[in-house]
Amino acid sequence: MTSAHEIAVRREGSGLWQLRKDNAKSEACIIEDPSTRRHYPRGYVETLEERVAQLERSAAIVERPRTPEEITITATHVSHDVGPVAEASVVDATEQMNGQIQSHPDDHHDHQLQSDHGDHAGGDEETDEEPSSLDLLLLRAAGGEPHYFGSSSSFSFTKLFSARLRGSQFHMPGLSMNGMTHPYIQERPRPAPAPLPDRATTKMLTTSYFDNVHPQFPFLHRPTFLEYEDAVMSACENGLTPNPVWSYFVYMVAAVGSLTGPLAGSTLPEGLYAAGEELYEHVLQLNNLEAIQAMLCCAMYSLRSPIGVSIWTLSGLAIRQCVELGLHRDIPWAKVDPNTLKTQMRRRVFWCSYNLDRGAAVTLGRPVGIADSDIDVELFLDVDDSSITPTGISSQPRSSPTEPPTVVSSALHTIKLRKIWGRMQSQIYPQTRGSESAGNSLLESMFKDELREWQQTAPGELPQGRAANNAFGSTEWYKLMYHHSILLLYRGHLVTKQRRRPSAQSPAQQSLNASVFLDCAASSQGICEAYRALYMTQRLNDTWAVLHVVFLAGLTYIHCLWTSSETRAAIRRDTVASTCTNCMMILVVMTERWASVAPYRDTFEILSNATQSMLVDLDSGIRGSPRGPALSAYQADQNNC
Repeated sequence: MTSAHEIAVRREGSGLWQLRKDNAKSEACIIEDPSTRRHYPRGYVETLEERVAQLERSAAIVERPRTPEEITITATHVSHDVGPVAEASVVDATEQMNGQIQSHPDDHHDHQLQSDHGDHAGGDEETDEEPSSLDLLLLRAAGGEPHYFGSSSSFSFTKLFSARLRGSQFHMPGLSMNGMTHPYIQERPRPAPAPLPDRATTKMLTTSYFDNVHPQFPFLHRPTFLEYEDAVMSACENGLTPNPVWSYFVYMVAAVGSLTGPLAGSTLPEGLYAAGEELYEHVLQLNNLEAIQAMLCCAMYSLRSPIGVSIWTLSGLAIRQCVELGLHRDIPWAKVDPNTLKTQMRRRVFWCSYNLDRGAAVTLGRPVGIADSDIDVELFLDVDDSSITPTGISSQPRSSPTEPPTVVSSALHTIKLRKIWGRMQSQIYPQTRGSESAGNSLLESMFKDELREWQQTAPGELPQGRAANNAFGSTEWYKLMYHHSILLLYRGHLVTKQRRRPSAQSPAQQSLNASVFLDCAASSQGICEAYRALYMTQRLNDTWAVLHVVFLAGLTYIHCLWTSSETRAAIRRDTVASTCTNCMMILVVMTERWASVAPYRDTFEILSNATQSMLVDLDSGIRGSPRGPALSAYQADQNNC
């Protein structure tokens, strides 16, 4: 080795390397690549080897078990790092990779980059200064689409979602962000993962799912799932390791199916759900249609279980992933991939996510995840699962309310109701002040006519639903949804009327208010009576949606009695006692199965007793115009579902 600067040059036509001295340059040793004519410093290969070793050490650190709190903090930190400097950082990272490290984007290298990102995202001091260049690379996802490897990537999303699911056993799912913390949930032991039962029992559980849950949320394709189930069960019976993605869906469908029957109170549902939790990262990291189906499976479990992730969280995640994959747009998928089954499943997954999102948003009075004006994808076809194949549709889709229903007819009709709910929220319940429109009689009349037409055009009940004693899709269920929609329609009107003095209202307005209160009281009474009948015939399972509807109906009924003199005069006292008893019975039965329902039961019992005492006092002349009982802000927060 010479003491002066040496440059390696290629002898003309020989393809050989040689060194020459160049004292005029700096004392760095430069090598020229004969194929690309790029210059590299001496020791370049050793530098790459050291970098690979560093990445391997980083991967080992990332793979250590991390608590949900660490993962949540990490995801939050990364999301704050992506800001206005992102574009410049991407350019810097690209220049660095082109000028210093030339490597091939093979799968092994992608895995190393992901491991390095996970290490830097952990919150060390270097990351606090500026985002790592490796965090800003464009990588290819499993499906081949380029994705930004930052806080919106499948890796970060999976970690954040994993943290949310792992912490789910300590909260009730409810409908809000964190559900409601309850000692019953805090004290219960974390369930151990349970293996799948034998083939016959598993088949019974999955069949129960498709009889009771699938007609309402048909985001799975039953023939495809049956192939998954057969493959997973065969592998388990032969001592082999089944496909983790297929196994996840079998575990989750079996877990939800067990909640719809007599096994709902056993430890089997939680054990199967815990086993599914260990597999969901295999699905979520795909960042494709199956990842959204996995979230919806979790939502189906949370709807029916005392533990799980909140529906608000899951519906928001699902709808955003749908938008990321373009499922909300009318994309001509047939030109890209002429697969009818995939096209229909894309639509089913999106509209089921939409169904959940609208239900949670309207129930909680929060903004929807996606506006109707941003959606132009068509509804999925009204055909049975068996009629959908990759090559086409084997039967004529249902197009008239008079035709026999298919397995998805009730789901499509429910989505139409959610669309009405969305317009009700945007037009009657504005999200900002200064644009109040609650109490607009013209709008309310229009929506009431729409709801009445929706109920009248409802499809018939499925034979398998009737055989399974499932209330969804029955005449009683559509009647319940109509009454519940009436309460949602007039809820703002009830509050607005209470803020206005009767003397300031015209006779026509006073008559309208009296009519609204009577309608709400009648709908509340109808809900309590119908739910009691369904519970008595065991046609209804405990869900958070049922709890919310029943509790809202009971509170609305009591509010009407305290606020409207016309309502008090029109309803017999024995009818009041019967309606309050019906609502109370439902809450008592639910409390026996779900200890966390006790606050709802206790609250309604207090209000019911106070209401009936008030009516007795009024009839006996002990008191004048009543001023209704109101929950404090603290109590309202504690009972917010």
